[in-house]
Amino acid sequence: MKPPSADDERCFSLEAKRDGTTLCLKLAGEFDWAVTGHVEGALEHGCDISLKHVVFDLSALTFIDLSGLKVILEADEGAQAKGFDVKVVRPRSLANRIFTLTRAGETLEMADSL
Repeated sequence: MKPPSADDERCFSLEAKRDGTTLCLKLAGEFDWAVTGHVEGALEHGCDISLKHVVFDLSALTFIDLSGLKVILEADEGAQAKGFDVKVVRPRSLANRIFTLTRAGETLEMADSL
């Protein structure tokens, strides 16, 4: 594996917004292994006892690999233990295929828009 470079991070953006009991993570570009730490950090920073909902807005993603999907699935798995729920806004691009091919879209709460 090669270490992440500045080029990797330029293809990705993350906006985290907290609104009451909801944390919305809006991801754009390419969500792959090189940037999973950014998303995990935003989740850790935004999670507290008052959190009830986490929304992964993937509508602006152009690519997601298995490591990105794993972050979402682990958040969903941990949600039950921590008392919050996870919702995923589908990517509009071919990036949505990973949810079909892995059947993750059958277990996650998916939506077409916010």
